[in-house]
Amino acid sequence: MKFWKMSGAGNDFVMVDNRNGELNSVLTADRIASVCQRGLSIGADGLIELRTDSEGSAFRMKYYNSDGGAADMCGNGARCICRFSDMLGVTKRGSEFSFRSDAGLHRGLVTGDSEARIWMTEPVLHYIEQPLQAGDRTFQTGYADTGVPHAVIFTDDLEDGSFEKYASLVRHHNSFSAGANANWVQLNNQNPVMMRTFERGVEGETLACGTGAVAVALIASERFSFVNLPVRIEVRSGLILTVSCDDRGWWLQGQAKVVYQGELFS
Repeated sequence: MKFWKMSGAGNDFVMVDNRNGELNSVLTADRIASVCQRGLSIGADGLIELRTDSEGSAFRMKYYNSDGGAADMCGNGARCICRFSDMLGVTKRGSEFSFRSDAGLHRGLVTGDSEARIWMTEPVLHYIEQPLQAGDRTFQTGYADTGVPHAVIFTDDLEDGSFEKYASLVRHHNSFSAGANANWVQLNNQNPVMMRTFERGVEGETLACGTGAVAVALIASERFSFVNLPVRIEVRSGLILTVSCDDRGWWLQGQAKVVYQGELFS
């Protein structure tokens, strides 16, 4: 199986070209989980298929978490597949195009060798601030769905140990019917905002989360008067994601880098 390894601001993915459908029988949940296992195979936060879209957009994106389970959307993965489509000649750099994920129709734009922007499906803001009990702590929590559900908790110190102790409890909280990614956020008087994310499907912290960055920007700009768009967000990798909103909706821009290409034999 030919593959490309890509990084979206620290979220890493195995990318495969499945426009001809020949990988349909290969990409089982168990096989995907095996491929994404670090130390024993390629290792990644997820696997992404580029498929033909029967509904007429440039391509279809199919995303799988590292546990092999499908997810509707991944913001950083979507930016990576835009760069991947540019590399394969499916789309043209510098020109906007539409593509489809299980979350709906998106627009994409490849802005350079290692950068891309996507316009998200319309986020659903469930609430800006409500108390959430996790273990022995109560957190004032925002909740939004940006293609994936996200809980957002603001803290004065990302390194105070609360993320390590409580993020998994928030991710599995019974108030979220399908679970939610848990995001801890430290605001500064000026950008960049800093964030950490505990992701569903990965079941641990990742170096970046694109849909989480959009949820953070949405909730922070609604809750705090000093947070203005565009919002620059420093993710755990130390890289910056930029989030804003225009007349076509919320967009996410940042690194989408091809790291290497290879072939998997087992």
